[in-house]
Amino acid sequence: MHKHSGGNRSLTVAAWIVAGLAIIAVLYFARTVVIPITLACVMALVLAPVVRFLCRLGLPRTLASGVVVVAAIAFAAAIMVRLSAPAAEWFSRLPTAMLRLRYTFSETVRALQDFREFTQNMATISPGQGNESEVVVQGPDLAQVFLTNTGQLLTMIVVTTILLFFLLANSYLFLLKTVHILPRFGDKKRAVEIGRDLQVEVSRYLFTITAINLGLGCATAATMALFGLPDPLLWGVLAATLNFIPYAGSIMTATAILLASVITFMTPLDVLLPPLAFIALTALEGNLITPMLVGRRLTLNPVIVFASLLVWGWLWGAAGLLLAVPLLVICKIFCDHIQPLQVVGEYLSSLPPSPENARQPEAAGQPADAD
Repeated sequence: MHKHSGGNRSLTVAAWIVAGLAIIAVLYFARTVVIPITLACVMALVLAPVVRFLCRLGLPRTLASGVVVVAAIAFAAAIMVRLSAPAAEWFSRLPTAMLRLRYTFSETVRALQDFREFTQNMATISPGQGNESEVVVQGPDLAQVFLTNTGQLLTMIVVTTILLFFLLANSYLFLLKTVHILPRFGDKKRAVEIGRDLQVEVSRYLFTITAINLGLGCATAATMALFGLPDPLLWGVLAATLNFIPYAGSIMTATAILLASVITFMTPLDVLLPPLAFIALTALEGNLITPMLVGRRLTLNPVIVFASLLVWGWLWGAAGLLLAVPLLVICKIFCDHIQPLQVVGEYLSSLPPSPENARQPEAAGQPADAD
């Protein structure tokens, strides 16, 4: 009896492992199809509050969805057209920026070179080191990669746009279908409550995060203009976009601003002021504004966030990095509303267990003795 039960448990674990590997394989090899669908779903949740606002003003849902989609696409296209030339110019000046960076901080570079020479001399003393030839791997040209993938990128944009419109115009269709197929009235009522709570809470969170990132972008653009850094709009858009990537996004933006400052300014102090000001803005946003507007309940476990960035970045590249945290938040909110999955939601949270949650296992077991 026990052996049979153990065998069934092993088969169940093996089935879950095979199913997980199959899902990962589908996400990786079918990413050209899955990425537009996922991106459209996340954007639909972000733009859903705007559609609801227009519907309250009297617009039909289909018309409101079309207006929102057209406005979002027009805004993104205008930003890309406006910033494509400055971004290409700054990218072409990247080698110059590296040379100027080395010249501006020559003392630090000289100390690093001395340390490198010391380590190389120590390496020649250690046994087992033969004469090795240095191999330089040249990466592909960025413009060539972009031109090669232009057709695929345009196809993904068109598919995402069309799917986004249908999702916004028919947001409650899947919920109505689910309610229709459930047999009992209690299950129907529970499904409606969970569905509405999920949609409203996820939409509110993603909309708030997007608004915070746009605010950070505006503050960054204003700060860079105050310091006299050219193309402040470019740095604001870069900060707003990369801020969807925790930890690494702010580092990449600060590095880009530092390289631009090296080209623009001459003294080390003038070079360091713009990136330091941006770091101060991100610290203010991450430690005060976001916790105040979003709330502590939706703060995520940093270990889980970092692992999610690694996994989604490996699966989908840049798109995976941008979607990793929104997908993780959606998963946490979903787990918080489903009773059997609340344990998973607890692990995704960065908050310590509350005394009420600590007493739940006792309540789930045998009742306490009566007085």
